[in-house]
Amino acid sequence: MNDPLGTSTPVGILLSTVRYEERRLLAELERRDVPVVRLDPRTMSFAPKDAEALHGMAVLNREISSQRAALAAESLEAFGARPVNDAAATRVCGNKWSTYLRLRQCGVPTPTTLLAPSPQAGLEAVASVGYPAVIKPLSSSWGNRVSLITDQYAADAVLEHCAALPSAVSRTVIVQEAVRPGSPDIRGIVVDGVCLGAITRSSGDWRNNVARGATVRQHAPSEQIDRLCVQAAAAVGARIAGVDLVEYADGSFTVLEVNSRVEFQGFERATGVDVAARIVEALTAAMSEVKEPV
Repeated sequence: MNDPLGTSTPVGILLSTVRYEERRLLAELERRDVPVVRLDPRTMSFAPKDAEALHGMAVLNREISSQRAALAAESLEAFGARPVNDAAATRVCGNKWSTYLRLRQCGVPTPTTLLAPSPQAGLEAVASVGYPAVIKPLSSSWGNRVSLITDQYAADAVLEHCAALPSAVSRTVIVQEAVRPGSPDIRGIVVDGVCLGAITRSSGDWRNNVARGATVRQHAPSEQIDRLCVQAAAAVGARIAGVDLVEYADGSFTVLEVNSRVEFQGFERATGVDVAARIVEALTAAMSEVKEPV
């Protein structure tokens, strides 16, 4: 596919760490002869002199830190750039409580989830949800600081640890209904309103993260999963999204999380879908949608 922008219009890619996904994206941009400006959020101060260079630039946000990704996206928009995904979607997906609220407001099925800004609220939330329950920080990746709670002793220990953390944000957690812990989960990827497919992830651990060694295989085509993935991405306002689901015993599905900076190594390996190419198409489409200020 030819680059619709030609070779004179650069696109930006925001990153501080180059992993498999970023290598694939950079290679795809090079293959299409799209000039790229690499933006490191660790060094960007957004001085007034940067406005001219950033104005009108489509930027793919691949920053690994949720906080830096959200701050950079908001700043880029203020300087006239077009981050993909936008700042609002990046902020929502970077906060598990915000994600839950958007899913709930938009009628997307998601497990019962309660906010716990204090240890006492956490104990009450676990008692309300019942065992087993899952305690999650507001922001985390790869299953870090996510705990499966099977009894009050475990709840006391985890919430006591949270109470000792240095900030109110890190001490605040969500308590979520545990849906068939230990069973495989499902990851779908959505780009510009189209679900590219889905994979099943399974491991010996109850957290089925590929980063933790989960094995993946292609999930059989499912209109229900495709529809839920598209609805979840739309609920958080994400053009590019990884949607994690789990299946109830009755065969229905529920959405656990939505990731705006999705990792796709396992997905590409299991499905053969060229995710990098689809994301680059969304990036170049974003550039063509940039409008001159009135």
